[in-house]
This record gives sequence, C-alpha cells and structure tokens, in this order.
Amino acid sequence: MGLIDIIILIVGILIVLLIISYFIYKKFKKEPIGDCGCCANKGNKLVKDYHKKYKK
Repeated sequence: MGLIDIIILIVGILIVLLIISYFIYKKFKKEPIGDCGCCANKGNKLVKDYHKKYKK
C-alpha cells in the first residue's frame, strides 16, 4: 500500500466514526435525529392531551 492509500483509508474511517458519534450524541441528548423530529413532539403532545382529557 502506498502512502496515499493509507491516508485515504484513515480519513474514511474518521468520517465514519464522526457520523456514528454524531448519532450517538443526538440519542444521548434526546434530540431529534431527522428533519421531522419536530413532528414527533407534536404527536407526543397530542397523546398527553388525550390522556389528560380521558383519564383511566
């Protein structure tokens, strides 16, 4: 392997590790991962309002 191949391999591995660590950080902080994360909060609010209105 040449020097260029080793550098490309290391950079590729670092990029993959960066992406994985980004998703782990988002999960740990409980932040939405996708673009539609705000939609999930609206759904949770609807469920909470429903349970307040119709108690068991």
